[in-house]
Amino acid sequence: MNKVEKVKIKKIEIKNYRSCIDTQFEPNSGLSSLIGPNGSGKTTILSAFQLLNSLSTSRYQNHRKNSPDSFSSDCLLKVTFEWETYKITYEAKVNLVNNEKNEDEVLNSRESWSFYQITKSRKKINLPISIILENYRYSGHDIRKELAEFLGNFYRSEQAGKLATEALHDIAHFAQSISYYSASIFTNPSSCPISFEVESESGARRGISITGHKKFLYDLYDAYKKDSDEYNHFIELVGPEGLNLIDGLSFQEIQTSASTYKVTVGGHITTKEKKNNLIIPNFKILENSLSPSQLSEGTFRTLGILFYLIKDHSPLMLIEEPEVCVHHGLLSSIIQLIKLYAQEKQIIISTHSDQLLDHLEIESVFKVDRTEEGTKIENIKKRLSNEELKALREYLRNEGGLGEYWKHGAL
Repeated sequence: MNKVEKVKIKKIEIKNYRSCIDTQFEPNSGLSSLIGPNGSGKTTILSAFQLLNSLSTSRYQNHRKNSPDSFSSDCLLKVTFEWETYKITYEAKVNLVNNEKNEDEVLNSRESWSFYQITKSRKKINLPISIILENYRYSGHDIRKELAEFLGNFYRSEQAGKLATEALHDIAHFAQSISYYSASIFTNPSSCPISFEVESESGARRGISITGHKKFLYDLYDAYKKDSDEYNHFIELVGPEGLNLIDGLSFQEIQTSASTYKVTVGGHITTKEKKNNLIIPNFKILENSLSPSQLSEGTFRTLGILFYLIKDHSPLMLIEEPEVCVHHGLLSSIIQLIKLYAQEKQIIISTHSDQLLDHLEIESVFKVDRTEEGTKIENIKKRLSNEELKALREYLRNEGGLGEYWKHGAL
């Protein structure tokens, strides 16, 4: 088992973050689905998990400067992790700025950890989550060993120091690996490029953005070149013998070259020819060979979601509104696959779809409300009285699905 899989989030507390004035959420170890009206705070809750990811990758936070045109705010994030059989609490007081793209930027933070179940001590240690993996960036500097010694002295137990350090290492990997797929990430395929370039020798991407359409095409191509089991499984799933979204996928490769110039001391000019490959993806549907920009929005989005469900090994996946642009019949297949992969990792989705809810168990569904005290979230099973839960189970057994029940306002 990969070490990162030893970690789960048991509880997250969010204070003074957008609509989450004082919000507590205890996600399932597998699938959790957030339902609720527009503006209730579903996206804000997912963004709070993304904030945890941002904290784990931020460096030199105290040196960032606030833009005079930006709005900064302070919030509190408290996360209870389950590592092996231990519960570990991480708390971050974060100063944020919301940039022109409506994205959170961390200005600075004060972060602390509690390892009571490991150390039997209630003393907290102040330590930024982003520092924990720094030993991999600097050769010869083993911060992990130093941290174990420090924690061993701090808690007066060498074994507790080693265990706490191992837990911190795994949790930092967990936080850095959180992935988020927004409702808009695979929309508007008409803006998708019809080709891209990679370096001939290394296969490294050239000018490929970190997220979005280009990255999806590159990741597809990279998996194709490696002839990975995941890629072959994906092609089988979306092909004629599976969901029949496409009949085939190929990548045409055309070698190109370009000259680079270097001026040395004395004004001497040297040239070097660099070879690249122009990659042209072709999706076959019936007798037609289509560029990615010619695919329908539903097909393109479904291909993206399914590909990353198979390929993305993040221990926590956040998926916003997987039903967007997807036909009802196809949506049932997507949710079944989400449920399958939720057996291996935590997956949290938000949805407005009653059809999607029809395929979920009561335990997986969380109702999100916007109250005078801000966003509140509760598992619907815990929210209902015994009599209400009995009536709901009877309804689901004899009359209809959970989505129909929700559509009529019974939740």
